[in-house]
Amino acid sequence: MYKKLVSALYIFNIVSQAVFTLSIPIGLGFGLSWLLVTYLSAPRWIYAVLITLGALSGFYSMIKFVLSAMAAYERLEKEQNSSKKSDKTGNNNG
Repeated sequence: MYKKLVSALYIFNIVSQAVFTLSIPIGLGFGLSWLLVTYLSAPRWIYAVLITLGALSGFYSMIKFVLSAMAAYERLEKEQNSSKKSDKTGNNNG
């Protein structure tokens, strides 16, 4: 039960960070384009450029984060499984 809860919370953490990793660059692109259009009278097409760049960088960052988080999760599971096997065989050092 405890392991399932920790795994569920770990997955929830990965998903929520992935959403933030995707949405923050898009929001920054929108905010920067709004500032440029409002205060510097930049052309309105700057919205499309900066939001697209934000979306691309957000997708790249999100994919990179999810792949590294899943690799760490798999490594953690392997360590837990190997420690359980060593406990069952009686090879603990304690």
